[in-house]
Amino acid sequence: MLVFLHEEYLWAVGLVSLVVFLLYLFNLYRKRAWMMDFGRMELLLKAGNFPGILRNAVRGLFISLAVAGLALVLLGPQWLTQEEQYEREGLEIVFALDVSLSMLAEDVKPNRLQRAKAEISNLVSELKDDRVGIVVFAGKAFSLLPYLTQDYERIFLRTLSLINERYARFVPYGTNIGNALLLSLEVYSDKPNEKVLILLTDGEEQIAVRSQMAEAVKLLLEKKHISLYMVGIGDPSVFSRIPHKDSSGQIVGFEKDIEGKIIETCPNPSFLNEIAQLTGGKYTHDATGDELKNIFRKAIEEHRKVVGIKTRKILVDLSRHFLAGVLTLLSLALLV
Repeated sequence: MLVFLHEEYLWAVGLVSLVVFLLYLFNLYRKRAWMMDFGRMELLLKAGNFPGILRNAVRGLFISLAVAGLALVLLGPQWLTQEEQYEREGLEIVFALDVSLSMLAEDVKPNRLQRAKAEISNLVSELKDDRVGIVVFAGKAFSLLPYLTQDYERIFLRTLSLINERYARFVPYGTNIGNALLLSLEVYSDKPNEKVLILLTDGEEQIAVRSQMAEAVKLLLEKKHISLYMVGIGDPSVFSRIPHKDSSGQIVGFEKDIEGKIIETCPNPSFLNEIAQLTGGKYTHDATGDELKNIFRKAIEEHRKVVGIKTRKILVDLSRHFLAGVLTLLSLALLV
């Protein structure tokens, strides 16, 4: 819909255009009267190749419209559209990220850990009004944020950037999923918001999750109304070695266990699926890392609630289009 920032002066634009057109016609009348004083009008028109009355009237109309266009530019022409935005309730989202040594395997590029971090970062950059937290785990779980935050850039993403390959080699050996689940539950608030827990791991569990612990986790998830999504990463069809790098980042061999044997890692989807069933969660596996962001987004969007609809007005400036129209009208006036 066409609107103007100063619509109260539209009448003046019409008046000015009419006055310009009438002045043009009056000037045309005076010119013809002056020409008639010199003799026969038809002879003068032929000799001077002067335009006729109709052509003069059309030219005057184009000039008047051009003046009106310039005046309308001063009034601020805008194109108004309305957009409905759904107001959604903010969620509480905790990412539990496996940082064990096996996450450095490169069956997912650049490796499982870096790809998981990148996709979490991409997703969080799109969030709005949600509160997020992060727990990391290997042989033991650690909460890197003491509270959930809405400051994605300065707090969450900076904290996430601290997790690197050196960190994975420093933390206690193993993959203690049970400890990670229990610690993640403590991060949430007591508010009645929708709560989502996304646990990302390659599924190589060196520390067993007892059925009693799984039952306890399930009860706590239900009590706090937390939805659990377990996401596996890595190619379960092959055994992958873990590169050992020197201080400059060059590969100088492969990681070995305490017995000196080269470590070969292979994700275990069946184990993760079993844990998800025991705890009442859902399990999805991504062998390449290409679908991680979509998996995260789907898990989150399932729990968004619309709490209202807000209409937003969008104004697009049309001044340059009006100026183009003015130039076109003046060009036509010259050609008539």
